[in-house]
Amino acid sequence: SYVRSFVRSFICTMYVCSFVRSFVRSYVRSVVRSYIRTDVHSFVRTYVPSFVRSFFRSFIR
Repeated sequence: SYVRSFVRSFICTMYVCSFVRSFVRSYVRSVVRSYIRTDVHSFVRTYVPSFVRSFFRSFIR
């Protein structure tokens, strides 16, 4: 009886662990994707205009 309950709890924890792992993986992937997207947008917004401006300035000069 003890062994059976232990096996049942072990199987349950394995299922729960796999479910939680997949959920966490998908959540982390979505968060990382959104973070990368916003980071790239902010990077482009801040650095590309100044780079283009300096490039044009040096080119004109």
